[in-house]
Amino acid sequence: MTALRVALTIIIVIAGSVLAILNARENVNVVRVFWQNYFNVPLAVVMLYAYALGLLTVGIFAAISEIKLRREIRRVKKEKEALLEELQGLRNLPLNK
Repeated sequence: MTALRVALTIIIVIAGSVLAILNARENVNVVRVFWQNYFNVPLAVVMLYAYALGLLTVGIFAAISEIKLRREIRRVKKEKEALLEELQGLRNLPLNK
């Protein structure tokens, strides 16, 4: 799985680099970011910022999901320990005839 991630990362970086090189001379007339206007910005810079914003967004959602999963794992482990203690207690009960 790690090799697949590394391969996909390399492919994405190469594809992004090729796109940036092919569009190096292209400029965007106006880029509006909330209340700011930027004029004659290279397209490669716009693409880089869009990619970084996408990575940040995905990273935030992945972190939230990771936190929820870790919390669930902790809860399940506590429940498992309680059930094991109960089972051990039941096993130690004397047999009545």
